[in-house]
Amino acid sequence: MSVLITGSIAYDYIMQFPGYFKEHILPDQIANISVSFHVDTMKKHRGGIATNIAYNLALLGERPRTMAKENLLRMMNEMEV
Repeated sequence: MSVLITGSIAYDYIMQFPGYFKEHILPDQIANISVSFHVDTMKKHRGGIATNIAYNLALLGERPRTMAKENLLRMMNEMEV
């Protein structure tokens, strides 16, 4: 079976910082939340909806293809849609 997944293709930035997020939230100031963190590490991973779906289908043994907005627009122009 051939699977084509359309959707966003992006990058996810995974950051680690010491402590817990809840330690930086003041319950009495929840309406005015503004936080900033100093992170120990930051990793860049492929992400986006289409990429995440394709990755998980690949884990299940499928060989999906992805198509993002730019590819879709180019294909539509070639077909004169």
